[in-house]
Amino acid sequence: MKNKSKLNSFYYGFPVFLVTTQDKDGNTNVSAASSSISLGEKLIIGISKGGKTYHNLLAGSDAVINIPDHTLWEKVEQIGKLTGGDTLSENQTKWGVEICHDKFAKAGLHTEASVDVAPPRVAECPIQAECRLVSTSDKGRFMLAELDIVNLWVEKALLNENGIVDSGKWKPLIFNFREYTTVGDTLGF
Repeated sequence: MKNKSKLNSFYYGFPVFLVTTQDKDGNTNVSAASSSISLGEKLIIGISKGGKTYHNLLAGSDAVINIPDHTLWEKVEQIGKLTGGDTLSENQTKWGVEICHDKFAKAGLHTEASVDVAPPRVAECPIQAECRLVSTSDKGRFMLAELDIVNLWVEKALLNENGIVDSGKWKPLIFNFREYTTVGDTLGF
């Protein structure tokens, strides 16, 4: 039997990613996010309004989508509690968010240069997609950003003999009903 339910957010489980962007002065920001869809060489990400990533994307910044594995969950959570902005909203204050202009240092993460976009990649993330911003769309409390993937980087240890990600080796970090999880055993192919 099922119960009719009213949830604050229908957040049924998405892979977590760290998005890097740059402002007009070349300052890099990294933010944790988990709302995305990928099809072919396109990505669409959902970003909350008001944060540094939102402002950077609105100003036209390209982005790198850095996909952490399950071992990085504490660093992702730490970044999620930081904002690169200069002020805190009432909700950010309520949620315990802090202002931090060097989230990489605070979380103990490192950058590596991208090849075809300005924002750097997060070195610790085993999968990274350099992306060009195509468009943004206002959706009320958040925005959607459409991105074209121009370069994809994957740790060699995750690839099978055909150069495809081996799902038995890849343990993504998943945000499932507000809890961090990862995948278990393969059930079929």
